[in-house]
Amino acid sequence: MKVGMVGIGGMGKRIAINIAKAGFEFTVNDLREAPMKELEQLGAKVAGSPREVAAVSDIVLVSLPNNEASEHVALGPDGALAGAKRGDIYVDLSTIIPSLVHTIAKEATARGVLFLDAPVSGGQEASRAGALSIMVGGDAETLDRAMPVFKAFGKKIFHAGGTGAGATVKLLNNLLAGINMVATYECLILGTKAGLSVEVMRDVISASSGSSLVWNTVVDQVVNASPEPPAGEVAVQGLPTISKDMRLAMEMAQELSVPLSIGATAQQAFLAAMAHGGWPEKEYWVMMDLFEEFSAVQVPRPDL
Repeated sequence: MKVGMVGIGGMGKRIAINIAKAGFEFTVNDLREAPMKELEQLGAKVAGSPREVAAVSDIVLVSLPNNEASEHVALGPDGALAGAKRGDIYVDLSTIIPSLVHTIAKEATARGVLFLDAPVSGGQEASRAGALSIMVGGDAETLDRAMPVFKAFGKKIFHAGGTGAGATVKLLNNLLAGINMVATYECLILGTKAGLSVEVMRDVISASSGSSLVWNTVVDQVVNASPEPPAGEVAVQGLPTISKDMRLAMEMAQELSVPLSIGATAQQAFLAAMAHGGWPEKEYWVMMDLFEEFSAVQVPRPDL
């Protein structure tokens, strides 16, 4: 199977490296020259446009930062669908709003191209190890054809349902992660000001009903003085990726007339942290800084 990929920065580059190492005949394209040269050293061929990538590939994967980029790469005059052939597979790994997924899928179907929305989760360590979770929307037979490629960078591969289901469940996951992150910081600060140690809070809550993956990750990093900020995700256009994804969840909720009062409050906390400054150096610790200022207390943690 000939594989192509458009968008090899950040998460996309780590996915592309694992695909290249898996031995596929591989063609890549990106707006930046440096990551393309890096993939070329691993045996990939470099194309001048998404259209050129699709013309020489049986399956094209794209990993892009936002709705606008996904729409342009798929549907633009020099986009991937313009170069794709009937029976090819187009996979969008990006986290984008489901309504756009359906728009791209409709155009792909009109051209005889099979489509999967397959956003990923797992963070930097999992992406380097080829152990991401992949949430796939689309036809089961198409997923079966794409599975050998997915297994090059994914460990847990979920068929979420029809077209758009992958994008939807990814937004729900990151909405919950963002809410849990804000709640975790608030509880750490409240407990500290009330006289509890972080160790006691970790031991009790981690074994009780208030526990979550986000809680366990954050408190372990605090207790172990980890130099890495919680989640350690890259920013997209100045915003943390999870904040961008929460905004997309809000847009989806508006389209479906579903109120998200807790999610909206959590998103505002992320925006306040971004406005506070220092995100490029500290990332999610900035939110802790902000909440500590509000509460006049310091949670013991790595001195960043």
